[in-house]
Amino acid sequence: MAKNANVLIIRHGEKPETGTDLAVAGQERAQVYVIYFQNYSINSSTIKLNYLFAAADSTDSHRPRLTIEPLSKAIGLSIDDKHKDTDYKKVADDIKGNSKYENSNILICWHHEEILDLVKELGVDPAKLPPTANWPSSWPGSVFGWLLQISYDGNGNVQPSQTFCISEKLMYDDTEAPPG
Repeated sequence: MAKNANVLIIRHGEKPETGTDLAVAGQERAQVYVIYFQNYSINSSTIKLNYLFAAADSTDSHRPRLTIEPLSKAIGLSIDDKHKDTDYKKVADDIKGNSKYENSNILICWHHEEILDLVKELGVDPAKLPPTANWPSSWPGSVFGWLLQISYDGNGNVQPSQTFCISEKLMYDDTEAPPG
């Protein structure tokens, strides 16, 4: 179980009209994430990321990997991108079942269609979160600027007060607020 761990989940950066890479706005977001995640705080303490995950490249998209690749290079962490976007359960099982993830901070970049299923596999029950969590029931295709934070206590249980959705407000198109 992910004891005393934090999992941050983002959607990949903006996509172009066609192709597998990032649009210019997505490339800009990827660069901004270098600074954003090196200064991300939980309970007023800046965290240090220990693990990075991204959905595997496919014939349709390289965007999850490309979104966090600049951050990976900046902080010297490799990206675990061996799982297809539909294999989110394997990622969750790995995080929950491997003691190496205890006392760590994990960033996952995935496709929006599977993110909410991924968080359920990570043990989040939206019905147990306070209204202030602003937890989405769906992830609109037009939204790229939300971040989900999941915090686990020393027993590996989700901490509802530290589990929420925020708008990063990093880019000009981060205008849609999370529900709540």
